[in-house]
Amino acid sequence: MKRFVFLTACMGALLVLLFVIAFALIPVGRIGDVYPRVVTPRKQSLVIGTSRAAQAINPEILNASLGDFYPPDLYNFAFHLDISSYNPYYVEAIRKKLQRPDDVRRYFILAVDPWSFDDGVVSPPELALRSVSVRPNLEFIFRNFTRNWFTPFPTHSFVNDDGRTEVDYVPKSEQEWEARVKARLVAYVERSGNFCYSRSRESLLQLLIDELGARGDVYLVRIPVSAPMLSLENSVCPDFSRRMRLVASWSGAVFFDFTDSPFGTTDGNHLVMSEGDRFSRQLADSIRFECVRRRSVQGNIAE
Repeated sequence: MKRFVFLTACMGALLVLLFVIAFALIPVGRIGDVYPRVVTPRKQSLVIGTSRAAQAINPEILNASLGDFYPPDLYNFAFHLDISSYNPYYVEAIRKKLQRPDDVRRYFILAVDPWSFDDGVVSPPELALRSVSVRPNLEFIFRNFTRNWFTPFPTHSFVNDDGRTEVDYVPKSEQEWEARVKARLVAYVERSGNFCYSRSRESLLQLLIDELGARGDVYLVRIPVSAPMLSLENSVCPDFSRRMRLVASWSGAVFFDFTDSPFGTTDGNHLVMSEGDRFSRQLADSIRFECVRRRSVQGNIAE
């Protein structure tokens, strides 16, 4: 009996040791799309949204382009749809991710699309953590180690130091792209059958804008998608952009709608990485234009 207990304890200790070694050796950016973002330090400026934002918005480009207006500390804290639709777990995680406010004006980019306001999206409590800024994040590991987010093998996806999900995949042909678009669209068509715009999620967005607006400038952004995906979104929520314009006008935020801009996607839903860079430059130009406009208005008022 003692031998069995001893061997069991040794085996358990060995497994724990192997697990720790794996986490020490594997680049943190390859350990799923959640873990890399819940081990970085607290931040002052954030990108918020779903996987569209995680892949499309490159903080490095915005930090370099907007240095005249904001400190270059933007971090991409966007995740996949299930956990980062506008729900209480995500909003609370955003609060925990933020540093204490200082006297410097920051900025926040909140990506919005109809699916992140769908009442039918089930939001698992993956982000219901005591801390989203501690490394290693043992609470997250122990609560989620049975899920398929952990892989020791390189994949097309990597979360870099700025929080952006880099996906180095480009469809090899028009036929492959069309097949991927069709497959992605099938999943969203199935979701659309039970789509219900959530007023409670919109209220959470409004609350979040109010809180972030006390720290700096808030920009709502609708990221471009393929024509078939946009057509589906317009069918399930035809007045979505109007709703977002109203939310922005009520709160003093700014809404940018890029759905009329053509950008290449991997599957109709996510931008190709190079196209995400191009989109980030266009977004930076739009924010810069807004900052210049505000300064001009403030200057005229001062005179």
